[in-house]
Amino acid sequence: MGWSFKIGRIFGIDMKVHFTFALILVWGAMNYGGSAGPLYGVLVTLSLFTLVLLHELGHSMAARYYGIPTKDITLLPIGGVARLEKMPDKPIQELVVALAGPAVNVVIALFLLPVVAMFYFAQSTSFSFGSLAQPGVPGLLTFLLSANIMLVIFNMIPAFPLDGGRVFRATVALFTDYAKATNIAVQVGRVFAIGLGIFGIFTGQIFMALIAFFIFMAGGQEGQAVAVRSALKGVQARHALSGNNTALSPHATVGQVASMMLANPQPHFAVLDPLSGEFLGVATGQNVSAAMQQGLWHRRITDIMHHAQNIPRIALNTSLMEAQDKLAATSSQVVAVYDDLHFKGVITANDIYRIF
Repeated sequence: MGWSFKIGRIFGIDMKVHFTFALILVWGAMNYGGSAGPLYGVLVTLSLFTLVLLHELGHSMAARYYGIPTKDITLLPIGGVARLEKMPDKPIQELVVALAGPAVNVVIALFLLPVVAMFYFAQSTSFSFGSLAQPGVPGLLTFLLSANIMLVIFNMIPAFPLDGGRVFRATVALFTDYAKATNIAVQVGRVFAIGLGIFGIFTGQIFMALIAFFIFMAGGQEGQAVAVRSALKGVQARHALSGNNTALSPHATVGQVASMMLANPQPHFAVLDPLSGEFLGVATGQNVSAAMQQGLWHRRITDIMHHAQNIPRIALNTSLMEAQDKLAATSSQVVAVYDDLHFKGVITANDIYRIF
């Protein structure tokens, strides 16, 4: 996610913070500090987002169980986002992954409940909402207990893409196809988001209105992404191959390839062995441009190309949805297409977009 910086790594997953997170720290310092001062407010805010981080780790660990790695977890002023390499293929898997986050908060709440009760019993006082704002250990623990409960309640609202919306989508997908289930979940989620936004505006809770806006937009975007994947699922890689692509000899120089690129709109050139036809790699416009800026006109193209062993491979009958996943998972610009052991060409994200 853009405008984010890494703060650590847990269970092999990069932890990131968006630069706008500083806004929530300032807001927390002013609203949670009370008589203890702004530093206590920052501590409360950081404790709250630790719960959010653990929530996202719950999703990530459940996804890992199904063989789905997590790219990173990013903390934003409105919560956290765990970016999975892909969504679970089966509804029951998505159901488990969606419930894993709130389940973490339930476990934390069950742990905090007797601890908080012990503090109140020791002080011979009864619980009150006023104690949430009281500085000190009892007040902080009470706040975290209530925050866990609210995180579970809020996330289980059936507004896609919140956890509750994903649970709703997975449940519907048990009885219909995934794309239709997603469309239903998006529409229901947008109704909830509009209601939440109106409530936030009329009660002066702008933060809630911003969350509603995020739910509305994010749900629609993910719905569109699922629709694209559904369309690409029935199209094979062979249909995205262009029949008039020019291949390069490994003896070609950077200058020669640069001239070819000026006269040919083709953005990527496969490099093939002229005798065996073996696929050696791919020269991209970016590679060639960088080499020209460095004055490497006379270097062979094999010195600057992306070598074949670093380029993902797929079969000729692989779906374009899988090809898209390969590109995303490997951060590669191209994927090589083979018919058994015979190289047939390369596919880029633009090729997939053209077919769609």
